[in-house]
Amino acid sequence: MRIMKFEGATMRDAVAKVKQELGDQAVIVATRQIRRGLIGGTAYEISAAIEDDAHVLGPTGGGPLSAYGSPTSPPYAPPPAPAPTPRDDAELEKLMAPLRSELRSLRALVRASGDSRSTTELRGELASLRKLVETLAPTVVATPAPAAGRRSTPSLALTQPSAARAILLVGPTGAGKTTTIAKLAARAALIEGRTVHLVTLDDYRIGGVDQIRTFAELIGIPLHVAPTQDQLRELCEDEDALTLVDTAGRSPRDTRAIAELAQLVEGLPVETHLVVPAALSPVAIDDFARRYRALAPARLLFTKLDEVEEVTELAAAPARLALPVTWVTTGQAVPEDLEEPTMARLLELAAGGLHSTTKTASKTRAA
Repeated sequence: MRIMKFEGATMRDAVAKVKQELGDQAVIVATRQIRRGLIGGTAYEISAAIEDDAHVLGPTGGGPLSAYGSPTSPPYAPPPAPAPTPRDDAELEKLMAPLRSELRSLRALVRASGDSRSTTELRGELASLRKLVETLAPTVVATPAPAAGRRSTPSLALTQPSAARAILLVGPTGAGKTTTIAKLAARAALIEGRTVHLVTLDDYRIGGVDQIRTFAELIGIPLHVAPTQDQLRELCEDEDALTLVDTAGRSPRDTRAIAELAQLVEGLPVETHLVVPAALSPVAIDDFARRYRALAPARLLFTKLDEVEEVTELAAAPARLALPVTWVTTGQAVPEDLEEPTMARLLELAAGGLHSTTKTASKTRAA
């Protein structure tokens, strides 16, 4: 694998150089702001990697640059959300297949490792993952057909991609909403090449707009302040753009503020994501979900996985609340510390935590 560094006056310029030099199969591994001498001002540096035997595509080859090292699908064509229907045995087997595959991979790794400290850690991770699979399996069993005249409540997968054009992040103060929305905006604008509307509703708090405005300037996209429903509607209904809406951090006990926000977005085509710090207890997560119910959240978005050792709620909460996970954040770096996990990856993180899975991956590479 080759790792190269590229500089640009703006982040967008640096990304363009990565695409021109390495093509669309490059992996962005780090970004940072640097100084060019005493009078040269600042610039942006991107570290990008590519496999030695990878076919390097030109600026127009393949799909848009992917943060995971492979071309992604064209912009504006996300996979359609699956229709919520009761699962039969075949669908259940398809859903559980990645989990069983993960278990088989871990078993093979344990057998190949021999007697060592890493074997003990792997056996513990294997046991935790097996326990999670056994615990969560009943939550994805097909729902019986409802009686005549009654509405069914279809079960949901633990993870589900988002196909929304407008996304609203809500949650308590300190949950990491603004940093997370900057990661989403940077990935969409700089890596996927999409038009992005970055929107804040926080027009009352002193300094409340400063942080997100700084992110917008670094990414090279405009920031919109939309305190009224008409202003927000105009942005959300733009079919050619991804609209990301940041909200002010409020106490979940401030029911009046939550009700005002619900009234502001009522009738707008927005998908609400409840931002949940990974360190929260099950009781606190359930309480947040109840207090933000007026906003009809459709997803859970877990943040700060790097700050906790264990996070079983990563898998338990989506099953308990029937709210799937689309993204998790694993650090402060923008945009790389953002994952869209598969179900197998979500269960892996829930079983061993971010630090455990990182350690295991390092040992596997070393072996």
